[in-house]
Amino acid sequence: MKHVSGWEGLAAALAEPHALAGAVLTIGMFDGLHRGHQRILSAAARIARSAGLLRVHVGFEPHPDLLIQGRAPLALMADDELSLRMAAAGVEVWVNLNFTPELRETPWEVFVERLVDVTRARSIVLSPESALGRDRSGTLSRIRGWGASHGVQVHPVAEAMAGGAPIRSTRIREAIARGDLVEAARLLGRPYALTGVLKRGTVSLERGTVALPPSGMYRARIGAVGRLGGRLPLHGRLASIHLAADLDRCELLHPGLGLRPFEGGPVRLALLGSGDNP
Repeated sequence: MKHVSGWEGLAAALAEPHALAGAVLTIGMFDGLHRGHQRILSAAARIARSAGLLRVHVGFEPHPDLLIQGRAPLALMADDELSLRMAAAGVEVWVNLNFTPELRETPWEVFVERLVDVTRARSIVLSPESALGRDRSGTLSRIRGWGASHGVQVHPVAEAMAGGAPIRSTRIREAIARGDLVEAARLLGRPYALTGVLKRGTVSLERGTVALPPSGMYRARIGAVGRLGGRLPLHGRLASIHLAADLDRCELLHPGLGLRPFEGGPVRLALLGSGDNP
């Protein structure tokens, strides 16, 4: 997968002959890559296979909420793991467009037309809550109408539901904040995981940027992080940890876990639930 930045990076990534057939687009932050995001990516994969199209995902950097609301939401996944999982889902080109005041104020028609022009998009896959452009006025129905008059198929994908409500990243953050890791895993489709640096039995997390459950004892699987261009994260070994949310660190409570090769380097902690019995 090519991970590029900006319009110029996107154009360069699509300059190769294999991109001439056109693309199927997905658009959004996809933070956490939860079950709803996975449903959209799966639909795009089916369309790409049937039509021989390139898979292109369009995200934004920084998170639009930083400009719109004054702060970005807490991360639900390490950047490298998100890249690995996007690649595993079949995304071939992932571009992050710079979310500037100018981009925020761009009319949705202008934004979509430029995307289609640069990517030669023949299909766009969207969820019902998709909203693009100035004042989020580029709704699914409007984009479908635009696509019908411009030869671009717009495919709606029904929202993934859980407990009678749509799965959203906000719900996952709320579940994590109250320590309900079972609910977070149900919404994500996998256990919620943290990434940090292991040193002398303590894993230091990136301060203030990731969603953390309350301080306390948790069961976890601890192992290697994924490698870009390589494998997804390994499952690791069962262990108990003490998470100090206010200090952004985890203390491993069971020594001898075979993690010595990772000393001083990154590890991944998949949180399985509360308790101190692995």
